[in-house]
Amino acid sequence: MLPLSLLQVQDRPTVGPIAPIVHAERAWTADVARRGDIAFDLDAATNREIRAAMDFVRANGLDLDTVEQEDFRVPRFARAVPDLRRRLDSGCGIVVIRGIDLDPYDDGETGIVAWGLGNYLGRPIRQALKRDRRLFSVTDKGSGYGDPTRIGATTGESRPHTDNGCLEPRPPCYIGLLCVHQAASGGTSRVLSAVSVHNAFLRERPDLIGLLYEPFHFRPPQLHAWPKGPPTIVKPIFERIDGELRIHYARVMVEPGMAMAGTPIDPRQREALDLLDDILARDDLAFSHALQRGEFLVINNLATVHGRGAYADAPQANGRRLLQRIWLWRRHVGPGLDPVALDAREFPAEHQPTG
Repeated sequence: MLPLSLLQVQDRPTVGPIAPIVHAERAWTADVARRGDIAFDLDAATNREIRAAMDFVRANGLDLDTVEQEDFRVPRFARAVPDLRRRLDSGCGIVVIRGIDLDPYDDGETGIVAWGLGNYLGRPIRQALKRDRRLFSVTDKGSGYGDPTRIGATTGESRPHTDNGCLEPRPPCYIGLLCVHQAASGGTSRVLSAVSVHNAFLRERPDLIGLLYEPFHFRPPQLHAWPKGPPTIVKPIFERIDGELRIHYARVMVEPGMAMAGTPIDPRQREALDLLDDILARDDLAFSHALQRGEFLVINNLATVHGRGAYADAPQANGRRLLQRIWLWRRHVGPGLDPVALDAREFPAEHQPTG
């Protein structure tokens, strides 16, 4: 098998002169919140189907590790999925599914709800090798949590980033965040368009943007690293694949990753990353939304960058902010899930065995 790092850098398209990206649906700014295609409301009949699916799960002793697609059927939601995928793939890349009734379920069962609904949008992929394989609970893990690359396990600010899924040859296409308990204060989610960020950078520093198309080393989070795998994952911050701009970023992973690789950030790279961080912090470019209980934020992880503000939890035992996070690959774009098509895409002919 090819090293994971090679899988992620082979066949990079050659980048020519960098021009502004014209994509009316993707080049949005803060006023995207006024668009009518972000919110999607579940009706009472769909919630009844979710309850029926959960009744089946309970009656048969299934849990998050054993439930499968065939066990969690919500046909009314399934009929809406083609439109939701369109909004994510060619629209602004953000959907807020509202009105999911979580009152019948305990906190653990809400993870099955997130997994079951997310599974209609794409294929759930693992988030760690042992625990958190199918789902990650985004909540404060306490002061003893020591991995600096996983800010989501703290109450601190999570600066804009993409989820990089370093166990896999490809990052997740979509991220879903089901709000089970909102924060007592703070914790507002922020999402930015990669196209708008790219074009803003190009306007201000065209001399530096080419650096962001070059490969960078990312340090994987501790739970996302293969025991015998490469110490870093190599990929550019901006790349264009099949005519689409894609972004991969997490400053908290890039800076230590470059140092680990023996290629610490040089002054021009630091200048470029500092400007990128400055653009990502601009309120006029960001969609901001304070998630409420029963809302499921789904974003295109290839076309947007996301983060959240610092927050405070309520003092009561059940007052801790809790989001159930799922990572998804698209089944309906590219090679899908056919292992023959996937190998043809990810292993070029020169690396195939010869007979």
